Amino acid sequence: MRFPHAALAVIGLVAPALADDAPGPGTPTVPATREDLKRALEWSKKAAPRLPLPAPTAEQRAKAAAPGSRDWGVVNNGLMRNYYLGPELTAGAFPREPEPGMTLGHRSQTMLFWIVSRANNCTYCMGHQESKLAADGLSEDRIAGLDGDWAEYTPAERAAFAFTRKLTFEPNAMTDADVRNLRAHYDDAQITEIVYVVGAFNAMNRWTGALRIPQEEHRVYLTPTSDKFTSMLSAVAPLPAGARAPACARPASRPPLESAAEVEAALSAARSRTPRLPLVDEAGARALYKDAYPGTIPEYARLLAAFPRVGVARAAGHRVDDERGDPGFRRLKAQMAYIAARQDRAWYAVGHAMNRMAALKLPDAHEPAGLVGDWSQYDPATRAAFHLARKLTVDPARIDDADVADLRKYYDDKQVAELIHHVTECAFFDRLTEAAGLRLE
Repeated sequence: MRFPHAALAVIGLVAPALADDAPGPGTPTVPATREDLKRALEWSKKAAPRLPLPAPTAEQRAKAAAPGSRDWGVVNNGLMRNYYLGPELTAGAFPREPEPGMTLGHRSQTMLFWIVSRANNCTYCMGHQESKLAADGLSEDRIAGLDGDWAEYTPAERAAFAFTRKLTFEPNAMTDADVRNLRAHYDDAQITEIVYVVGAFNAMNRWTGALRIPQEEHRVYLTPTSDKFTSMLSAVAPLPAGARAPACARPASRPPLESAAEVEAALSAARSRTPRLPLVDEAGARALYKDAYPGTIPEYARLLAAFPRVGVARAAGHRVDDERGDPGFRRLKAQMAYIAARQDRAWYAVGHAMNRMAALKLPDAHEPAGLVGDWSQYDPATRAAFHLARKLTVDPARIDDADVADLRKYYDDKQVAELIHHVTECAFFDRLTEAAGLRLE
């Protein structure tokens, strides 16, 4: 059964059409309370995906519904990723086996995933993390407490939660102090793990949220809420000031973009800074990557080498993401990466995007002012992709139907999916490299 747009607006799943400068049809609203959230999770089963959802087989449905199932390949997200992206781009999304170097544990990672998803208003991912936390034995009140009442959590958990929220909302504002504050509770390997998974969770939110992937029907969310949390407002979600009911997400607060001189100064500083987190040495990384990097192994790959399975797979997926497609498509993705990195103030990523543009012989590679200002020189197809890159980077909770529909005017559905995926990979790369303060090669 499909629900008309007006009905979905009433229950808080999507926003009604407003003025031209406001969120348009299909923009999700942000649940304000625990009960609002449960209703949104339940009704997200009826969401209409923005790209056609491949139909699962009866066998896949049964496997996905099995108690304790963690095979994401048979849930709706897995169906979408496998069909539109294929295994080359889906490798390394999350650990599927125990990962050497990761010690926080499944429950701790899942709590961080819940916080990231609430901050990005991704109902699909929130629903999955709710199910996982309940299966791990977390009580309803403990799950509800993740939404802002962290008093029952340990100081170490609270520190990780606060870091997660900041890296999600404000990757542009990460400082040495943010990592230093974690060191009171975690060693460097654990901090690297937190940075990695928070980046990966931000990427996944932008994929499932932008495509509005519907929740699986077998999940149950309309469970009782204790009196303490029935009307408590979220302290994590991007609610506008004063909102006490579901509302459109507040726009992200990012400062004006820097001048060309300021960008060059930031890149120069990035070339001489000392990373905040330790990197695997060249020899150790070479043993893992073999011949994947003919020259010096870049710092991002040495950081990811801390996780020999998922990190190395993620580095491979990053290279495929950069290199897949004809020259024109690769140029477009390099430009989108630059736009995303500038918005996130991820200077290591800015430098890498400029290097990619130069290698592809883009005329604006060294003076890409047009990519952050007036896009009138570009054709409508390129402008639609640039718009998606900027909005999905900064305001994933405000993506609406038109953002994806505009892309579908100019690109086929698999290209649309790949462009969306590319921005999600940028969200991961920006957060990973800037939180770690990597030195630009």
